[in-house]
Amino acid sequence: MNLAALRLWMTVAEMGSFSRAADSLFISQPAVSKRVQELEESLGVSLLDRSGRMVRLTEAGQILYRYSQQIFAAERAAESALSQLRDLSQGHLSVGASNTIGTYLLPALLGRFHDQYPGIHLSMEVGNTQQMIDQLRHKPLDIAFVEAPVSGPDLVVTPWKNDRLVVIAATDHHLAAQSVVSLEDLTSEVFVMREPGSGTRDVAENALRQRHIELLIAFELGSNDAIKQAVSAGLGLAIISEVTLELELALRRLVVLNVPELTLNRGLTHVTMIERPHSPALAAFLKSL
Repeated sequence: MNLAALRLWMTVAEMGSFSRAADSLFISQPAVSKRVQELEESLGVSLLDRSGRMVRLTEAGQILYRYSQQIFAAERAAESALSQLRDLSQGHLSVGASNTIGTYLLPALLGRFHDQYPGIHLSMEVGNTQQMIDQLRHKPLDIAFVEAPVSGPDLVVTPWKNDRLVVIAATDHHLAAQSVVSLEDLTSEVFVMREPGSGTRDVAENALRQRHIELLIAFELGSNDAIKQAVSAGLGLAIISEVTLELELALRRLVVLNVPELTLNRGLTHVTMIERPHSPALAAFLKSL
């Protein structure tokens, strides 16, 4: 059904006259009559009773008029909703983040974004880097913030922040008292590490592999908090992001070992899909970063 012809026909029906409708639409009366006739022919029914001075709706016309009101009401509602999206007075933003970023860096950013755009519904998923990229590819997420290097022809990977990984120990660990710890010292120690797929683990293992060092991993745990608790309990050393340690260092529950031979800096990135258009909410969030 041609919506332009339907809108023209509604004007005729509401004004009760082809000539009045033509005047209001700034087109000729024959053009209006032709478009209405074409609409009737396409539907196979007569929509207007032309027998009197004023045109009136036929039974079929009354039915179509009721549905036409609903059609154009839905059109106005759609335009309004899209306008609200453009104005950021409503919308949805789904963010994914690997554990360190999702726990320690993103909450404050999302809080400020919510203050600026309270009508946008925010949701955040937290997992390891591989899990977040998988979710991004399968569309639950608009954007993913990750710690490990990622690549793919379908991904747009953008540098965001720098992060430093450090070696931590319990305060009563025998290496905690040393002013300098060597790589050789680390090779004889037990380590607590994140699970495979974790960005922290990937970066640490790649850096150590380049130095031909393999750590003795006794435990694999699924979160930074679990790692810190295990190290504090004396279960081993760990390599973890420095941004996760503010509270534990202040309370002297953990210490950072000075390992001059091991500098672990990594770039944090945000990732989107190359063929997926940015929603207004995502575009505004990226700008806020």
